[in-house]
Amino acid sequence: MRLFKISFIIVFGCLTASVSAQVNGLFQAYDCREHIETFFEQVPLDEPLPFSLDSIISYDFEQNLFAVDTTDGWKNWRLVQNYSFGKDRGSMPMIADLTALHPYFRDKISQLIKICKTKGIELTVVETYRTHAKQHEYKTMGKKYTSSGAGRSKHQYGLAVDVVPIIDSAAVWDNIALWRKVGAAGEKLGLRWGGRWRKPFDPGHFEWTGGLSSTHLSLGVLPPIPLSNEHYPCLEEDIRLLRKYWTEWEVSQSSLTLK
Repeated sequence: MRLFKISFIIVFGCLTASVSAQVNGLFQAYDCREHIETFFEQVPLDEPLPFSLDSIISYDFEQNLFAVDTTDGWKNWRLVQNYSFGKDRGSMPMIADLTALHPYFRDKISQLIKICKTKGIELTVVETYRTHAKQHEYKTMGKKYTSSGAGRSKHQYGLAVDVVPIIDSAAVWDNIALWRKVGAAGEKLGLRWGGRWRKPFDPGHFEWTGGLSSTHLSLGVLPPIPLSNEHYPCLEEDIRLLRKYWTEWEVSQSSLTLK
């Protein structure tokens, strides 16, 4: 199978103690992207790419490498407008880019999408990262949307996603049998499924927190990934970039509330 190689040009700030601790509690993790100019990752063509195609700023035909914008890439994250999937989701656009998620959780959602596809179920992403301003908008829309205020949703930490099955180009929200298949697939991947909740019943919602509460997350603590997992050698740098992008989006959408 033909593979693409992706070049990530990294510009990051300081390490946070909480992220360092989740990778290695005894020794400081090897900071691979501070010692080399670029980092390479292979992504099969038949799997979702871990970045928005709009983030690509150049292509090296000789080395078959993509250069991804790590300065303004947040501006190119996929957005979803209100009523795009037949429901009132508020006036602020929703961020629906898998790039906006915690890398480990992002891969779990990519797996979920792929598994559902093998079962003949087409899933589309409705919302990934959610700003405090967007969460507050949902809160003002009533309890049928959320009972959690800003900072209390897993979406605000890149650890939750909303999806919906698509049939004949239309979002299908009310097919319980279909949701059970999707929910079962997500739970097998170790994800928490909102279809188990009563208030609100939220079958399109999946999250992963490694057992941490919203209080932990609000303090900057992130869930540890399995220590046996070797697919995230540069997790610290990825998290720093995500936090930078999340901050940019917080500023951007907060300004909308002032208009």
